Formats: sequence, C-alpha cells, structure tokens
Amino acid sequence: MTRLSSSAKIRNFRFSDNLRFSVKEFILLPLLLAIFATTTGCNSSDDKMQVIQEIDNSESDLELLQSAKAKWQSQSGQFYTIQSQRFCECATEMSSQMEISVSDNLILSAYDIASDQAISAEVQQEIQTVDDLFALIEKAIADEVSIEVTYNEEFGYPESAKIDLEQLAVDGGLFVTLSDLEVKDSLLALEKVTWVVESFTTIAGPRPIIDGSNISLSVDMQNMQVSGLGGCNSYSADLVLDEKNSNISISNIVSTEMACIEPEDVMQQEQSYFATLSQVQFYSFDQATLTMVVGGDSGLHFVAKQHSVTDPIVVNPSDETSALQAAKKKWDSLSGQFYTIQSHRFCECEDEYQSQMEVNVLGNKVVSAFDTVSGDEISEEIQQEIKTVDGLFALIEKAIADGISINVSYNQEYGYPETAQIDLEQLAVDGGLHINLSDLQIKNTQTAFDYVVWELTSFDSIAGPQPIIENSSVTLSIDVQNLQVSGFGGCNEYSGDLEIDNKNNMTISNIVSTELACTEPENIMQQEMSYFSTLEQIQFFNFYDADLNMTVGADSGLNFVIAD
Repeated sequence: MTRLSSSAKIRNFRFSDNLRFSVKEFILLPLLLAIFATTTGCNSSDDKMQVIQEIDNSESDLELLQSAKAKWQSQSGQFYTIQSQRFCECATEMSSQMEISVSDNLILSAYDIASDQAISAEVQQEIQTVDDLFALIEKAIADEVSIEVTYNEEFGYPESAKIDLEQLAVDGGLFVTLSDLEVKDSLLALEKVTWVVESFTTIAGPRPIIDGSNISLSVDMQNMQVSGLGGCNSYSADLVLDEKNSNISISNIVSTEMACIEPEDVMQQEQSYFATLSQVQFYSFDQATLTMVVGGDSGLHFVAKQHSVTDPIVVNPSDETSALQAAKKKWDSLSGQFYTIQSHRFCECEDEYQSQMEVNVLGNKVVSAFDTVSGDEISEEIQQEIKTVDGLFALIEKAIADGISINVSYNQEYGYPETAQIDLEQLAVDGGLHINLSDLQIKNTQTAFDYVVWELTSFDSIAGPQPIIENSSVTLSIDVQNLQVSGFGGCNEYSGDLEIDNKNNMTISNIVSTELACTEPENIMQQEMSYFSTLEQIQFFNFYDADLNMTVGADSGLNFVIAD
C-alpha cells in the first residue's frame, strides 16, 4: 500500500511538472512573437487600424448622407425658401444672413434679412442650394476630406455643414448653416422673378426676339395682375390662373404710349407680343422656365431673370423712361398722402447723412426722420437733404433727360425706387447718388398729426386768404390719440378738446388759455381772439400736399403749413 501510494505521488508530481511546462510554453511563445512583432513593425499596425477607422467613418458619413438625401428627395414641392448663412473670411454681403428662394435648384432671389436688400448677382452665384450642399458633402466624403454635418430630422437638408476646415486655406473652409425651410406651391415661384421672353413659338418653331430688345413679365399672385416691359412700352394686365388644369388667361392689357425706333422693328414685335399674350390659354412651369401656349403651334417662352441690386432693370434710354413712367403710375395711384419709409444713402459724407433712417413724409415734405439704430432724430439740416419718393423720381427723370447713367430698380407693388444709383461715373460729388429705400408703410393721413406742429399762415374769409400779422406766430398741435389740441395763439398758450372722424369732420371745443395781455405786435390780441373763435367753429379739414386747411364754411377757415 505504501509503495502504491508513493508511486502514485511520484506519477502525479511528474504529470504536474509536465503540465506546467506545457502551459509556460503555450503562454510564452505567442507573447514573444507579439513582442517581436511590436518592436519590429508597430507603425504598420497603427496605420492599419487608422485605415480601418477611416473606412468606418467614411461609411458612416455616406450612410447618413444617403438617408438625409432620401428624406429631401421625397419632398413633392419644387419651390422652397430657406435661410442661409456662410461663416467665412470674405465680403460682408457673402456672410450675411440671407433668405433664398429656390426652384429646381436655381436660385430665383436672395435677400439680406437684416437690411431686406437684394443680394448681388455676383454673390448669388456663390450661394449653395440644398442640392448643391449635398453634392459638396458627397464629394468631400469621396475625397476623404474632413466634414462635420448635421441633417434636419424632418426634411433631411443639411442644417450645418463644415467641410474641409483643415485641408483648405481658402476662406478657412466651407461652413454653412441652413434653417427655416418652407416648401411652397411651385406656382408661388412665378412672382419671385422677372420673366424675360426668350422666343416666340410659331408653326415654324421658336423665333428669338430682336437683338437688343427686352420683353419682360412680372406676376402679382395676390392681386392677380401681370406687368412688365413690351420692348418699348410698360404694360399691365389682369390675370386668371387655373392651377389644376394649367389654364391661363391674360386680359385688359394697358400700356404707355411711347414710340421707339430702335432696335429696328421693335414696335411690331411689341404689338405681336401683346396680341399673343392676350390669346394665351395654357401654361407650363418647369426647371425655372415658363411657357405660355395659345395653341399647338404658337406661344411664348420665358426664362427667369434673377433680381439683384446690381442688375439694371432697363437697358436703354427708351426702356428707362418707360420703366420710370410705369413705376410713377403705380406710385401716383396710391391714395395715402402720408407714408413712412426707410432710407439709406451710401456716400463719402458725414455719418449722420449715411445712417439708416426712418423717414416720415407728408405731401412730399419730410416731417420727421429718425436714425433706426440709435433712435435719435436726424438734424434739421440733414432732413432738408433727404430724398422723398417723389424727389427721387424727379432726380431719375432729370438724369434720363440729361443722358446720365443710372441703375434703378422699382418696387413691384408700389412703384417707388428701391435702389437708385445715379451718375456714378459722371459726378465726383459724394461718388454719385446711391440711395436704397425699403419698408414702405402707407398710413392714414390723420396719423401725420402726431409728427407735426402746424403754423398758421392765413385766415380764410369772403375776400380770400388774409395773412396773419407780421412777426406774429400762431401754432397748433393735434393729439389724435388723446383727442386734444394745443398750441400758441400769438400771445397765450392754449388747449382744447377734439372730435374727429374718418370723413374729415372735425370739432374743437372747450378752449382754455393763459391770460397774458400782449401789446406787440399791434392788434395781436384781436388776432388771437379771432383765431380762438374760428377754431371753435371748425367743421371740416383737408390736406393739400403738406398744408392743412380747416374750414368753417365755404368762405371762412384757417390755413396751416408745417412749422420749421
């Protein structure tokens, strides 16, 4: 038994020894091989791991892109607006926050959101649409360029795209953000552009328009109107659209009555255009082109002309005159005499003169102006130099008559000049005239009372207007909100109650005044008493240009002008 036990122990010991040796060999051999491999080729291993990681990242970026593009391409609308901003070391205009309008991947318009000014054609060519940005991202992935992209969860468009930030020195790479997408009915794109006739379609095929001529069409969907330039004359007409059946009808075409001799046969072409326009029955809108069809073999083919502040709206003096006349006609048709508008002049002049202003105008007279940034009132000296809409029209008309180069764009709805660059090369003063107007608001004329102090110039009587005493001053302020009047009667200050309605009826009552007695100028007290008495008998008022007339009856009343 003892021997058997000992023998067993010996066998067990030897077996354990052999096992331990085998384990050591099993562990040490791969370890030595690993150490050898590490010491002789660590760089190759790292490179392989990096390549694997880059392939994984590239595949991940591509998958995200494809998923986002699928969402984007599922949108049915061909026309959209979107806000875009590029962050770069570039021109201020390029990096401004813009609202762009896009149809079939063509930018129809772009506006600076802060200033509401059109982005120049040069910069518009550099703006990325959603499809452009997808293409850039896809190329960056293929070229293994570093990118950082986030996609909109609902529509798939890239909300933020940083491309090639380290590998390109130009502008520090591309960094674009997109937001506030609105997918719209394609028809709405019609009024985002000026359409230019490229050809007439006849039985013989498309016939191009005369070289050097310009035929255009603008669509106003809100008022169902079209307007434009026929080649010589400006025109407008009524519009009827049936989107479901693509039917169109244009009627009641009216135009200016100019006669143009250049280019040759332009008047015959214009007559043909107007005749065809009044007969169109169908339309098609595709790939930013507009086709209007009369029948199977005739019609009009338009292409989109992009809006920009640098694009001249007109190309020759005749066109300039007709564009001006059409714009003035729109402006003169407005019933409101009082308006506010933002005005910005670009010049080599004092800061106050070139500040962004809100200007209040009554009857072509600036009654007040404020710096929109600081809120400060513009000095009286500068106010005298501010151009009203009518003043700017007069300057444009004179520039055309004098053969001076101009670049003017007119507001489509109201006709006022949105941007006017006049005599940029021919005048050295201030580098020429360059003014932008925007944000027009036509207001109820009565609201002008809040901006004006009125000064009495004469009493109306049966014998006609009688001027007030020399060296005397009679003033009136009207507070429509609180229904009060106040002012200076020539000797005493006064106030009274006011009643007024939208039919220009007016009643002033309960006049109270201070009780001073003045001896100079002579008869001043009698004039003041007559003024107070007439004021309490007022029944009507009206504005004539910037003058205020208050009437008691047919032969008596008070005439005021805006006080300086």
